[in-house]
Amino acid sequence: MKTELILLCHAATHAMKSGLFPNAGDAIDELEHARLPKLASMFQPDRIVTSPANAAMQTGRTFGIEASVDTSWKDLDCGLWQGRPIREIHDEDAVGLGAWLSEPGSAAHGGESLEALQTRVRGALEGDHEAGVTLVVTHAIVVKTVLATVLDAPLTAIYRMDLEPLSAVTLTRSGDAWRLRCKSSI
Repeated sequence: MKTELILLCHAATHAMKSGLFPNAGDAIDELEHARLPKLASMFQPDRIVTSPANAAMQTGRTFGIEASVDTSWKDLDCGLWQGRPIREIHDEDAVGLGAWLSEPGSAAHGGESLEALQTRVRGALEGDHEAGVTLVVTHAIVVKTVLATVLDAPLTAIYRMDLEPLSAVTLTRSGDAWRLRCKSSI
């Protein structure tokens, strides 16, 4: 049996819609709840794994399968910027914000750099994975980092990726390597 990972970006939060850096306690925005029932019919995973973030766990519950939480899939640690408005950070530290938005090694916020995130997700990808379909509910920045890693692209490629809430990417395992798989929409 093949091994497949579906990486699903969690539903939008109020913080995302308001231009705030994420906080692990952020809940799904009320308007997003109406979009969730369609997910259960779109994917039929054998198991669900979520980030420990509230929004990821809420999204994962949509499938009616008990989910396990794995910190390997948690959001980027935004350090001192967590929960704060991006505009406010720009006004206080435009140079630090600019570095963080353009240099994968930057951790101007005192949290985790994109390079550190890549090390973490690389470990998650290299770990043992059960055969079948595992749906991982995580964060857009994590999925972008996984894509750069799997495609052996420079980490700066993530600055050119836009992933919307509830968007999904499928990876299949072939030997020791993950491959990006795009499925037909019809």
